[in-house]
Amino acid sequence: METHKHGGRRADFSSYAASFFAPHIFCGSVRSGLGCGASALALITGVAPEIIASQNGGAHYSDFFMTRFLRVRSFRTLRLTPRMISCAKNKIGPDHVLLVSQLFRRDEGTWGVVFQDFYYHNFEGYVLSSLAFLNKPILSAYVVFHPKWRINYKTTKMKTKTRAKGRQPTLASLRKHADWTFQRTWS
Repeated sequence: METHKHGGRRADFSSYAASFFAPHIFCGSVRSGLGCGASALALITGVAPEIIASQNGGAHYSDFFMTRFLRVRSFRTLRLTPRMISCAKNKIGPDHVLLVSQLFRRDEGTWGVVFQDFYYHNFEGYVLSSLAFLNKPILSAYVVFHPKWRINYKTTKMKTKTRAKGRQPTLASLRKHADWTFQRTWS
């Protein structure tokens, strides 16, 4: 086995972690026939795959088109390389949204989205198997992130209200002086 020294700046993938990801599933068999690139982008962005296919103008979806389409819509993308992953401070986990290009058949690639051990391809979800990326090797992969996917868990503690001076009514005193059962008239 050949080993290489991986130097340089260490990547920090923690800023790309998503608190939630809601895939946009479009129905219809015609839509899945528009191409896996359009399906993957529609799944992430919510833009109809017909619109994406009309903007691409072809059956092939290049890495440049895919990343540009996402960046125009305020998504951040980071191309993954073996060197970057092996030297990372924080590893990529199930809370990262990945846009993956794979070799599907000889001279044919496909696009899919990975999140929480699920692989989405043409609006269908599959549970990832341990051999998924061996049988269909990865050609390129991107971590995708949108600021709306992050929930700020840091909340400020509410200030306690100061109590008013003097006697405060209690639940027992309210019950004692409430003669609502005797005053009710049934007509």
